[in-house]
Amino acid sequence: MSSDLIYPSTLLLTSLLAVGFVFFIRASTKERLETKEWLIAQPIAELAPRLKQYFQQRGYRLHTVSADGSEVTFQGHVAASPFLAALLFGLAVSGATAIALVLTVLFPDRGILAFGLIGLTPIAPWFYWRGAQRLETVKLSLQPHAVGTQVTLEGHRDELIVFEDTVLRS
Repeated sequence: MSSDLIYPSTLLLTSLLAVGFVFFIRASTKERLETKEWLIAQPIAELAPRLKQYFQQRGYRLHTVSADGSEVTFQGHVAASPFLAALLFGLAVSGATAIALVLTVLFPDRGILAFGLIGLTPIAPWFYWRGAQRLETVKLSLQPHAVGTQVTLEGHRDELIVFEDTVLRS
């Protein structure tokens, strides 16, 4: 391989990493709604107050109840993660520094100006922070079943995982 291609190929690979980083930031704010169903061996009369208390302890408030009471909607505010914001900032700084170093080597006369990219790095945690804080809705449906209650839950993937670990395994 010719030594003339080393720096441009390094710039290309570093730029591809920067594009991946942008998509990583966008994915960190994306809502991941899922629906899951479980069959719980408890009657609705026992299960409904327990689930209401669970969601209220998780910071949700009762938003709507269907006319027959079988579907309930809870809403709550989701906070952004300070750890993830700091991680994104660190990744942005290291990525901008890598691009600036490559540009400095490729363009010795003006490459030093590329270090100005580091000044743009606070945009990454700001974008995450703005997008991650939102009002989240969880829809709960309870249907009587021969052996208990069929529970259908629609919400964020992480909330369904916590629900499964906390309520169904206890």
